[in-house]
Amino acid sequence: MTNGEQVSSLRQNLYYYIAQRANSDWMTDPLTAILLTVVTCGIYDFYLFYKLFERRDQHFARIANMAAAAIALLKERASAMGKTELISEEIQQLELIQRDFYEMSKERGATLWLVIAILTGIIGMVIGYYFLMDDFARHDSAEARFFTLMSAALDKLGLATGSSQASKSIPEREFATFLLLTIVTCGIYQLYWLYVLVLDGNSNFENQVPWEDFIFQALSA
Repeated sequence: MTNGEQVSSLRQNLYYYIAQRANSDWMTDPLTAILLTVVTCGIYDFYLFYKLFERRDQHFARIANMAAAAIALLKERASAMGKTELISEEIQQLELIQRDFYEMSKERGATLWLVIAILTGIIGMVIGYYFLMDDFARHDSAEARFFTLMSAALDKLGLATGSSQASKSIPEREFATFLLLTIVTCGIYQLYWLYVLVLDGNSNFENQVPWEDFIFQALSA
């Protein structure tokens, strides 16, 4: 396989994983979700609980693969330009983050957590909420670091004009605060908690779209 064919193959892989966000990054209006939960006396909550775990697993897997494809294409472009050493530090850090992505991409199991929620009620849901909050917060931080480093590497290679600092899209949230308020309000605050889980995931996905497009366009130039 020639260098051109190798680059073309890697570009196709990257495009595939970016395009998969249409299937993996499920979003819904948080207010509508809460309304349906109230109208159905909590039944819709179980469906939403399942979808939140499903999108977590699918999004994390997609990002792990997307990152691997982007790094491989970056290394190939740098090698072809004779500038591998120039971005060696960025590549090393990117590969460390990519390994973190793969570790975090291990499935929680949407069906498993749905069964737990059905059998244990609010206790299982609260535990599930904790994992969703913590997983997305850690993943969001790793994504911001990845995009920032990728931008710096592309700038050094002359494939992008200037480097940019990616910021986290999910604000700091304390699980203990959400849990305490849910207990004090006899479960009513859980509705807001659910709203936040939907909103934070939506914000994370929307924030990444321009960054993923930027990386693909720069590496495909």
